[in-house]
Order: sequence, then structure tokens, then C-alpha cells
Amino acid sequence: MKKSYGLAGIALALSFVIAGCSNDAVDHSAMGHGESQQEEQTQEVTSEVDGKRVFDLNVTETHWMFNDEIMDDAWTYNGSLPGQEIRVLEGDSVVVNVTNSLDEPTALHLHGFPVPNEMDGVPGVTQNAIMPGETFTYEYQADVPGTYWYHSHQDGARQVGKGLYGVFIVEPKDGESYDLDEVVVIDEWSSMGMGDMDHSGMDHGNMDHGSMNHGDMGHDDMDHGNMEEEMDHGDMSSDSNGLSHAEMMNEMYDTMIINGKATPQIESIQVEEGNKMKLRFLNAGLFTQVVSIPGHSFKITNYDGQSVNEPEWLNDTAFRIAPAERYDVVIELDNPGAWGVQVFAEENRDNLQSLLPIIYSGYESNDIQTTETISSFFDFTAYGEAVDVNLPDITKEFDMNLGTNDGGETFTINNKLFPDHESYEVEEGDVVKFTIVNDTDVDHPMHLHGEFFNVISKDGVPISGSPILKDTLNVRPGETYEIVFEAKNPGIWMFHCHEFHHANAGMMAEVRYKGFEPGFSIDPNIPNKPE
Repeated sequence: MKKSYGLAGIALALSFVIAGCSNDAVDHSAMGHGESQQEEQTQEVTSEVDGKRVFDLNVTETHWMFNDEIMDDAWTYNGSLPGQEIRVLEGDSVVVNVTNSLDEPTALHLHGFPVPNEMDGVPGVTQNAIMPGETFTYEYQADVPGTYWYHSHQDGARQVGKGLYGVFIVEPKDGESYDLDEVVVIDEWSSMGMGDMDHSGMDHGNMDHGSMNHGDMGHDDMDHGNMEEEMDHGDMSSDSNGLSHAEMMNEMYDTMIINGKATPQIESIQVEEGNKMKLRFLNAGLFTQVVSIPGHSFKITNYDGQSVNEPEWLNDTAFRIAPAERYDVVIELDNPGAWGVQVFAEENRDNLQSLLPIIYSGYESNDIQTTETISSFFDFTAYGEAVDVNLPDITKEFDMNLGTNDGGETFTINNKLFPDHESYEVEEGDVVKFTIVNDTDVDHPMHLHGEFFNVISKDGVPISGSPILKDTLNVRPGETYEIVFEAKNPGIWMFHCHEFHHANAGMMAEVRYKGFEPGFSIDPNIPNKPE
């Protein structure tokens, strides 16, 4: 159960070593004045038709109150931020009807879940964008349990930044039950009203994606039309006072939001001693976040929805969660009190930090306690119990070098810049290995559409813990990873950085199945923008 508390006055001194515990009491009265109005705006539309779970999502602009002082016009699904939670049971047939009530095109990508290619929601690659006033229906079988999410893949840096995201959960048929099973969606907002600006240094507004020949979208065969001439790769410093991309991001994003709310309106989680609780953490934002859970043992049971083998209990350990990653965490609720889970952006702690209160029954008026120190960071390469994955012999090997030719104005894969991008060709049945190297000085959470992949090594050292099955992998500066997947879902699948500004600045590639032809025709009158 959740409840909104005012946490005004809490000093979040979230430096690398976090000093002291907060002595500020919880104020029951500081609920957002706009809360009842937003509850009226929020409409959860779910039904069952012919044995299928049907969800109707209306994409609309909503005046959203993050707290009593910060409010803005957000873009939402069904008037809610995050959008309506879609929670189904393994084996369900799912239908999602997306109606676009905005004044510009949009689309919906089901992130991490292996849908058929025509349901992937990437404008210009798997469909035409949904124009204003139109409805597009996504349909798939919920046959892989886990924590996923959905978001716009049309002009993602802008549209997801304005709020177009929500959580999609597939419950296993015979899964473990919990007294509390809550999502924790982390995001950032700019209180300066700059969330809808393009800060990549690249103007894609005039890009003619309709001129792409996605029937054969390879590097050599793409019909670029006048796309390259219309792209503005100008020096971003010319309109940013000489700041780098990373520096400008740190300046403009100044408000941490958790489940759509900012301090002091972030809702607490109410618990009882002895409860069994799962928290599903999702980073829907742009910064790598650090999460620290005070006063309790916990274990990380799932990466990107996929199970960890024999997870171990952790104490005094923080974990990093990069954009688009999900971590399912089970917490042992055996230490009554009022606790604050600390969340802060690793590279922007001064601007982006917050608390998620966990309040035991009877401790509602107690001071919020936080972690005094972070003694270690979670290492997923050595966590859990090893087990043989038994992958077949590798049949294809590719390199993916993440770079920049201009100090971070634009970002490349193998020195190629979208839309003149890298295309990796595979055949169904291939066992594919990628070696991913980050030659830049910023994180790149790399997301592969359509497939899960096994992480088999980091910096040349084989994984020693549980097998790691993911759809998004954060590659930090200087790191090298090897990943392997079996090509068993035919289509054209994007493989891109999920810091959307990096994707918008060129860091996108594709995995293309040989001979695959899309099941739609590109409409040259629709401004498809697949970033």
C-alpha cells in the first residue's frame, strides 16, 4: 500500500559517502492539491474480449503536478504518469489499442518483451507512426514472464522525456506470491520547462524518414533522399554557452521524480513487519541512477525481468540502474521503522536525488532513516550461482564500437551515424556474438529489440556468477562486453543506446534477418522518427 507524505526539509546529502541520518519528521498533511484532480483525469481502461485482455491507451496532454511547486504539461497514457500499469498473467493474449490524441505522431514500443516484428512500434522500421486522431492496435501473447515497460519510440528523446512511458508486467503462472509487489519508476524532469527540447546537437526535425527503403535497409542500399543534406550536425556549443552535452544535461534536468511525483509528494510504501515485498525498479530516464536500501537485507532476483540463479542476500550495497534497465528486488522486512530508499543520479547528484519512504505500521511519525555510507557497489558479473548456459556454437561474430567523432556532439556505432547506420545481417538459427566496446567518456545503455542476450564476459573475464540474460546492457566508459543470442525472432530490430539523446545524436544500428520483408509500406507523408 502506498501513501503520500510530505518530506519537506529532508537534507539529502547523497555524496559518495552519505553522511548521517535525517532527523526530519514525516508530515501527513502535505499532499499535493492537484491530486484529486489528477485522479479524475486518470482512466484505467481494461476489458476482456473473446478471451483476450484488452487495454485502451489514450495518448494525451495532461497538466501534471509533480508537487505543490512544480507542475507542467506532460504527455501521458490515460492521463497518468507513469502510464496505466499493464499487468497480465503468463499465457494471456493481450491487445493494446493506442489512440493518439496529441497534435503530432507517436507510436508505442513494448520494451524488452519479444513481440513479433510488426508489433515492435518503431516508426519507419516496423510501422508508420500513429497520426493525430488515429488508433493502432498492438497484439501479442504474454508468454515470457517478467518486468517490462512500454514507451514511445517516435522522437523518443522528446516524447519519452515528456512522460510517454508505463510499466508492463507478465506474472508467472506458478510464481512466488508477495504481500506487496510495487513498481518504482525513476525519471528526471526539468523544472525550467526544457524537457521537450532537442539537446543532441542534431536537428532531425526535417529528416525524411519516409525516404528510407526499409524493405532493404542495409548501409549500402538505403535510399537517403535528401536526408543528409537536411540534417544539422552543427556544433552544439554554439547555442549552449560552450557546455558539453553531458554538462548541459546536468544543468537542465534538476528534479528527480519517482512514480510521477517529486519530493515532498513521493508516495511512501506502507509495510508490516514480516511482510514479503518485491520492488520492481525501472529507470525510465536519461541518467544512470544509484539505489541504496537502508537497514535491510535484500536480493536482486531479476535483471530486465529475467531470473537470477540463486540470488544472495546483500547488505550495505548500492546498485546502479541505467536508462531502460529493470531490477527486481526482494526486501526482508524485519527492521521496523521509517526508512528512506535513496536514489540519486551518479553523475548529477547535486541536482537529482530523492528518497522513497518505506514506512512500517506504527512508525508513521518517526524520522526517516537513511544509509550512512555506501560500502560497496553491486557487481552482477559475480552474483548468484553459476550454471552452464549450453549455448550452441557461435556462427556469427560482430564488433560494436561505441564512439564519438566530435567530443560528444554526435555518437556513432562503428564510426557510422544514423541514418547512415550499421546494419548487422543474421539468419534465423544463427548464434550471434557481439563484442561491444565503449570508446567514449559517458555511459551507453545498449538495447537490442526483439531478442534477449546472454552476457558472457566483461573486459575479457568470463561471467562467474549466475547467467545474465538481458535486453539492455549499460556499457560504461572503457568497458568491453561480449554478448551472445540465438537468432529466433525474424525481423528488423533496432540496436541502440537508450540514452535517447545519444540515439537521437546517431547511436543506432539494426539487426536484420536475411530476406526479411516488413509487413507494411512506408507512407512518405508521415514523419517517421524512429529514435
